[in-house]
Amino acid sequence: MEMNFCRRCGSSLANVENHIYKCTKGHVIFANSSPTVGIFFVTEENNVLLSVRGIEPRKGMLDAFGGFVDGAESLEHAIERELEEELGLKKGDYTSPQYLISETGTYSYREEGLPVLSSLYWSRLLVETPEPHDDVADIAIYHLADVPLDQLHDQDIVAGIKTLQDKLL
Repeated sequence: MEMNFCRRCGSSLANVENHIYKCTKGHVIFANSSPTVGIFFVTEENNVLLSVRGIEPRKGMLDAFGGFVDGAESLEHAIERELEEELGLKKGDYTSPQYLISETGTYSYREEGLPVLSSLYWSRLLVETPEPHDDVADIAIYHLADVPLDQLHDQDIVAGIKTLQDKLL
């Protein structure tokens, strides 16, 4: 990951070592991963519902439903919030999320690749297929064995699908 500008003052950054940067005004910036959550919905027939990204980065690519963990929010609360924002789902509309894997990825923001640490889960819907909202352009459905890995938004999502395939197929 390469950071260019200080998030505190906007001046140029220099890499000190590994994930540590220092700007010309003396601010030390750590390029730590930002936490994210994602969830895959799987039907009894092993079809998986995926988000079609409605915004950049990687608009149009396939993704898990979810997003960044906000402030002091727990992973569980972040999943609930994201599912309500993106699909209009309430907690009782799906089974309890089952942990799959944590994996690193990259989120492009203002021409910088920011590291993310994704906690990925899977669940079953207890309602009909929901309608996309927020930054979800559409919902794509594939048999779990046929998910086009080259159309997935990032390496963390690829790792999640592969783990889900190993678990359920």
